[in-house]
Amino acid sequence: MYRAPSYWKDPDIMSHHEFVLAYESGSLGCGVSTSLILRLFFTGKIRERKVLNILFLWTLVFLVLIIASGVAFLHFPVLWVLPVAIVILAIYLLAFYYLVGDLVLSAALANEEFYEFVKARRALTIHSLEEEKSPNPTKAVPIRRARRAHR
Repeated sequence: MYRAPSYWKDPDIMSHHEFVLAYESGSLGCGVSTSLILRLFFTGKIRERKVLNILFLWTLVFLVLIIASGVAFLHFPVLWVLPVAIVILAIYLLAFYYLVGDLVLSAALANEEFYEFVKARRALTIHSLEEEKSPNPTKAVPIRRARRAHR
């Protein structure tokens, strides 16, 4: 059985090469903060061309959906347009959050500078899967609620 080195548990010390090896071996999990990625995109701090192009296209599609919803509200009854607009925007947002996370992760795996950038900005969180696979997981102790004073 493959055991991950102990320094993989601390993502701040992990180099890009170690990150790629750990991710490919399956002993590492990642999370992407899509809202933070959007904030970095709108402030112009992301320099990765592939990520910029795709985020720009998703932003344009979102604007087109908003404009189309506005036009539909002017030409069709509100009771028809409202549920359709809500469903379409919800599907769009779910796909957006999923695909942007995948995009950032693939860009971080491919480009060392982008990996260091998103790691430093805390847009990419890394955790070891070894802790989750351990046979004796630590048990959480429930916190008691504070009693309220009677008036």
